[in-house]
Amino acid sequence: MPHNIQIYAGIAVLLLLLIIITLLFRKRKQQANNKIDIALKPYSQASLQDIIFPDGVGGIIDIERLVLLNKGILVIETYPISGNLFGADKIEKWTQMINGKSFKFTNPLYRIQMLRQAIQVIAPSTPIFYRIIFTAKDSSFPKGKPDDVSTLLTLESDLEMFKQIPDMTEKQRSNWDRILRIARKDGQAIQMGTVNG
Repeated sequence: MPHNIQIYAGIAVLLLLLIIITLLFRKRKQQANNKIDIALKPYSQASLQDIIFPDGVGGIIDIERLVLLNKGILVIETYPISGNLFGADKIEKWTQMINGKSFKFTNPLYRIQMLRQAIQVIAPSTPIFYRIIFTAKDSSFPKGKPDDVSTLLTLESDLEMFKQIPDMTEKQRSNWDRILRIARKDGQAIQMGTVNG
């Protein structure tokens, strides 16, 4: 019987640790999202999060965040990768250096460029922009970062480039409504009243 108690106690401790880790991860993600929202506020008119969208070749893709700007539509993907990061537009594998160790990961620009193309099929005349955002507090690119990549520290200044871009025409803007009709969230059509969620 004491052996069973130890097993149950061990399982309880593991479950408690899992709950704590999950709560910490959610808190960090929410803090990062809040900082992103603040940086986007001067430019954003509406946004969609966690949507499913046709990929343009008969399949579907998931999109973390789409933001309607007065300049066009911005596709955002976030990555909670910390440490010193090294990558470039055309390099297939990027490197994370942390605690004296290096780890490789696939160039995230490849995926977001594919997402951009899928949106462009539905909204051919609308300017579609994209941005990768590394959300860990200590994410940095000591050798320089690609133009379409930000950290939480650089995001606000990186977005200033939108001030130089002309506003969309009404025809280009109307493609946002088309995206709303096609996109799905939680398996359901998006309601016009739930655009910012």
